[in-house]
Amino acid sequence: MKYRMDKFAEQLDGSINAYASWIGGPSLSAILKCRIHLSDKRLSVYISGEPDTYFSIPAYTRCKGKYVKGYITSDEMGNIFHAMDSHKERLV
Repeated sequence: MKYRMDKFAEQLDGSINAYASWIGGPSLSAILKCRIHLSDKRLSVYISGEPDTYFSIPAYTRCKGKYVKGYITSDEMGNIFHAMDSHKERLV
């Protein structure tokens, strides 16, 4: 799947936020080199929908060819991808 990425912003943790410029202003479309919760891996994570709460954004990534569904939260360093419980074994 192709994602539109018009603007990029580097975070303190080394990840890169990619934004798509749409009507109404830029919106987050992907995070390159995103930290993975409880892992040393860094993967590209793609936004899959509108935020369902103030604190998380639905997203997904691929690890070794497998689809991993989850959500993104943030801390003072940048964004962190959390895999859903049913998909955590796919990140191993």
